Amino acid sequence: MPSVPTRQAIRRPGRILLASTIAVFTIQGCSAESASASRDYPIPATLCDVEIEPEEVEEIFPPGQSIETVGDGVSRYGWIDSGGRCTVFIDDKPVIAVDSFGSTDEPRSSGPRVPGIEPYLEFRSFDLDMTESELVTSSEYEIRVWNDFAAIHIPCAQPSGMGYTGMNIAIDLRENEDRDFSATLKDIIEPYALDRIDKMGPDVCGTD
Repeated sequence: MPSVPTRQAIRRPGRILLASTIAVFTIQGCSAESASASRDYPIPATLCDVEIEPEEVEEIFPPGQSIETVGDGVSRYGWIDSGGRCTVFIDDKPVIAVDSFGSTDEPRSSGPRVPGIEPYLEFRSFDLDMTESELVTSSEYEIRVWNDFAAIHIPCAQPSGMGYTGMNIAIDLRENEDRDFSATLKDIIEPYALDRIDKMGPDVCGTD
């Protein structure tokens, strides 16, 4: 009987070495697989109905085989004018979401009644810590950017026919790859939001 523990003690380092070897090959295999991953779908010319420059947004479209957009884009009439959500799926996984919602001072209207990003995020139940965001000071508008999320508040030039005093637009990449997209988000959030509001029409929120 004393020989049994001895054999176990001898074999145990071998098992550890074998497990370590398997782990190394597994990690190397994952790295090789990640490195060989490719984007086999075309980057679209629009993101939720708004025209984009594919080379400027390439980073936020991950490798994959197929792309599908689900939800409302932008239309002049209908509930999307007051708020809507559009999601881009890659291989059936949500990776990009665009959210729009107007701020209003009308007590009977839905929407945040205080202008700004923080009331908008609270109203739309986005679980984000404002202290973890960067305020983009180079813009005339309020812009907040996280590693994988960007939001902007744009005041309307005058109260719109729908009672909006401002529009809030967000690009949400939190379901995307675990990467820092902040540089790209800083570049695209303002022009994207302005184009999105323009497509809604001046009756929704005029910015001129």
